[in-house]
Amino acid sequence: MTILFVILAVTIALFIWGRFPPDVVALMSMLALYLVGVLNMEESLSGFSNPTVIMIAALFIIGEGLARTGWTALAGKKFVEWAGKSKSKLLILVTLGSGVLSGFVSNTGTVAALLPVTVSAAWKAGTLPSKLLMPVAFGSNTGGLLTLTGTPPNIIVSNVLTENGIPSFSFFEFALVGLPLLLIVILYFKFIGYRLLPNHETEDKPVNIDSEVHKWIKNYSIGDNMYRLRIRSMS
Repeated sequence: MTILFVILAVTIALFIWGRFPPDVVALMSMLALYLVGVLNMEESLSGFSNPTVIMIAALFIIGEGLARTGWTALAGKKFVEWAGKSKSKLLILVTLGSGVLSGFVSNTGTVAALLPVTVSAAWKAGTLPSKLLMPVAFGSNTGGLLTLTGTPPNIIVSNVLTENGIPSFSFFEFALVGLPLLLIVILYFKFIGYRLLPNHETEDKPVNIDSEVHKWIKNYSIGDNMYRLRIRSMS
């Protein structure tokens, strides 16, 4: 029992340290438990065939697919368009939007997709990116509690209920807790948190592609060398 707690303590310390990837730390922990005899071979490998693990892996694939095909970026762009140049509206929309998206896509994928859009929108609205990025992160974390597939722990606890003969959670049942928390986060940043966020001023503004493209065409005289090719649907 002592060696078990030692391995657990070392694993937690490595997770906190962050020097090694979490998946590597988890695998090394499992291997250590097997080598000291706490787990046998069947118990050590049983997790790889667990339906919950497979479902979580599938969710990461779906989330990455949505991010790479541009759906999350498109959603973020729409949030910014609705906000216009209103700082208050932009703060609410990016926080709410990151929360809603992370209920169906992984938190990491949501934040990664919204980061460039949020930074660009902050400059357009006349505010600083440092005033919006933390609300996006908090909204994303809270949004994981909106659906059953929002975060891996939701799926794990639901699967434990099923294994013990207890009805599992429905898809939106977590929203009974998650939705009020998301609203609290939005209200907090709207009236209190926004004033506490740092003012990290920078001149490193994102490039405006629309205006830059026209400059490139003019400066490099490529306007006469541009061609358009149309491929019809029956091609």
